[in-house]
Amino acid sequence: MIYRIVGTAAAPGGVNSGAFAPPVSPSDNPLLQTMARASDQMERLRVQVDQWMASNRTRMADASQARQWIATLEQTHRRLVRDGAVEPLPEALRDFAVRRGLLPSSQASRAFDATAVHSLKTSLASMVAGASESSTVEQIELRQFLSSYENALTLNNAVIAKLRDIMSKIVASL
Repeated sequence: MIYRIVGTAAAPGGVNSGAFAPPVSPSDNPLLQTMARASDQMERLRVQVDQWMASNRTRMADASQARQWIATLEQTHRRLVRDGAVEPLPEALRDFAVRRGLLPSSQASRAFDATAVHSLKTSLASMVAGASESSTVEQIELRQFLSSYENALTLNNAVIAKLRDIMSKIVASL
């Protein structure tokens, strides 16, 4: 009976079957090459999805926060138009606007009039719209990813089925 065990496990009656097996290079077996290629492709796709999910979560959180600030700025704008006054932005809004590149830090600390508040509100609305447009683009990329994933999975399953067929023939011939 022939025992071929991958790794270093001992075969019955033998010391170490791995020590007596000829070295196998990746080019020796096309089925194993195909499985390795499918596995690499799956890993690459997983990394892409992880990156996409992190980017998408950040963008959606920023868009949600921007929507809240738009509501605040709408009230501030109405008040400033009514009173004709100027007032500084809330500190959290200043930090958010500077972090997202909507305002330079030197301008963020000054008092804002109705026109400046309206301009910032428009910038935030544009940011929210850009987030949804980016989401649409990423949905297309996600569909392409799913197609690649399905192709890699189909390839992997075909190789496994072929290996199962080969193993059943080997077992039947014993």
